[in-house]
Amino acid sequence: MKSGREKEKENDRCISSHMQTLHRRLLHALNLGTRHFDEKTNRWKWQCTNIEMQKNVLRSISAFLDSLSADARAARHAIVKESVADILDALLWILRCKSETLLSMASNVAVKLVSVLPNPLLQSHMLDLVYCLSSLLSSHQVEVARHCATALNMVISNLSATSEKAVMEALKETETSICVVGNIKDFAEGAKKIEYFEEMTLLLSTILWRWPPSRFPVCNDVILMKGLANIHTRTDSSIKLALLKLYTSLALCDSVARKLIEDGEVFPQMFVQAMEKSNPHVVRIEGFRLAQCLLVTFHCSLR
Repeated sequence: MKSGREKEKENDRCISSHMQTLHRRLLHALNLGTRHFDEKTNRWKWQCTNIEMQKNVLRSISAFLDSLSADARAARHAIVKESVADILDALLWILRCKSETLLSMASNVAVKLVSVLPNPLLQSHMLDLVYCLSSLLSSHQVEVARHCATALNMVISNLSATSEKAVMEALKETETSICVVGNIKDFAEGAKKIEYFEEMTLLLSTILWRWPPSRFPVCNDVILMKGLANIHTRTDSSIKLALLKLYTSLALCDSVARKLIEDGEVFPQMFVQAMEKSNPHVVRIEGFRLAQCLLVTFHCSLR
């Protein structure tokens, strides 16, 4: 049987020359920045105030991540594990700088990073990532807020049991659910794109699913619930799916489930239509999940 070190060497031999080239370019770009000592974490962190250098770093990170996404074994490569800390430090620094010209690009790289790298590699920077992404959900740049919602949703969806409590405390401290609810209301007023609504709604449903205390204030937001009711008529499959996921998360709160059951017209019609064969498979499944939640509440109320 091969030792861990032997397996690591074998993985490194499998790295393509293209990936090695991109890794060297990434290191070169990062080396153009400087390091400062962070007393909180007791280690050196990357920083750079030059916009062009920041842009070069973002391009290098993006290209490197693209190469990793094409390799199923990429996360096991030693060069990836060794580079993660510097990549995250650089990305977090650039996001915190909030440069108008780079925020959209940086937030897009954040989405790519959390979708390509497995959560264990992000673990040491998890809270920094959550605080940073949460702070940008209220960005006036729609694409930035949308990308941050997407990235944050992926982080929360893949949380380990050991980090869940700390992350939920961070979400509470940053009032993330309140911010997301406000963003969804903006869409209901016709001020934002469909994609923006989808990502914000999916993020909120994930938070409500994993963090029960957040459900009550959301379900008691009359303006939000009215806004959601007005969106029922939208025919886009992606909108239907996002709405159904949100209602399923809300329906875990008994009071909301009862209100939805008591709505004798619009709401029942929405989730019954969602289960029709003409809808995509994912929409039908979510319609059945919501119906199941409501049936459980209904049966409990009869006891």
